[in-house]
Amino acid sequence: MSRELLFAAFFFAVFMSLLYELYRLLAAFGGPLVWAAILALTFYPFTTWLTRAFGGSRGAAAAALTASVTAGAILPSVLLGSLLVREAAQAYTQVQDMVASGELARLVETLRGSRLGQLWLRLSAPFQDRIDIDPAGLVLSATQWMSQQIAGQTAALARNVLFTLVNFVLMLVALFFFFRDGERMAASIRDLIPMAPEHKDAIFRRLYDTLTAVVQSMLVTALVQGVLGWMGYWLIGRLSLAVLLGFLTALFSFVPMAGATVVWGSCAIYLAATGAGGRAIAMVLWGFLVVSMADNFIKPLFIGGKAQLPTLLLLFAILGGLSLYGFVGIFVAPVMLALLLSFVRIYRELYPVLGQPAIITPE
Repeated sequence: MSRELLFAAFFFAVFMSLLYELYRLLAAFGGPLVWAAILALTFYPFTTWLTRAFGGSRGAAAAALTASVTAGAILPSVLLGSLLVREAAQAYTQVQDMVASGELARLVETLRGSRLGQLWLRLSAPFQDRIDIDPAGLVLSATQWMSQQIAGQTAALARNVLFTLVNFVLMLVALFFFFRDGERMAASIRDLIPMAPEHKDAIFRRLYDTLTAVVQSMLVTALVQGVLGWMGYWLIGRLSLAVLLGFLTALFSFVPMAGATVVWGSCAIYLAATGAGGRAIAMVLWGFLVVSMADNFIKPLFIGGKAQLPTLLLLFAILGGLSLYGFVGIFVAPVMLALLLSFVRIYRELYPVLGQPAIITPE
């Protein structure tokens, strides 16, 4: 082995070892860093405007934007969390009372006697001998699980107040530096890539467009559908758990194909089964024409042609992200998928035909 190859092998072995050790050092703070990155990608476009407003001072712009995000997004989320805990406990109590009084059983029988219920019974008839499902018990178990999850997360935060505050402060610190030095960080990483400058510029431009489009569209869609759903549950359905249902609508908006329809559709079925046919029809119209249609306007506005993610692959990526990373996996999975597909497109443009030079034209 020549001296140059020996040096290269030693250098890259040490380099990869140091990168791995850096990963181990930062892995404990993955949560705050990921949330800071999500918030930075969501609100980063405002940094250019604020920098001009503060006379070119990126530090002042980053500080103002960090304070604005804290006041406008993070603190309201804490208030929403307290409301969710209260309504989740209320939901479980109501379902328990409905089971004890027999109201839930009567509601299930009403649904079975409806046209939709009869259709379901005919379709599921071949499997009824093999699968014994207790709808009332299933609803009670699902409500209990949801209440325990929400209350458990809140209790964990309360038990580890110091740890939570430290993570919160670390997230704000990382968010400030992402706002202030985000472009410089990206430029430093870009300089390490052994490619032609025009290729690197095209790659980073495409990656930035894809990441910001995916993260911003998902967050805005969830927020808008959650608020619109909450308005419908409160004003049209007159349901007592409107905040919890609005949160579930926002949560299900991340799931491709079914999305928010699962929540507002279930509410419409409940209203119809309890004799509120007019409100059920109004809920269906509101859910279909307003809540679900919002997705068709928001995502093209943010994504356009920047990040076309395959629906089926996105669905399984989000489910896998949830199982691996928890709630933050909802955001991590589409970003990782977008990165992978971006690199696939870049590879196909760099190497369209073996033996021919490839050119990435600036977008």
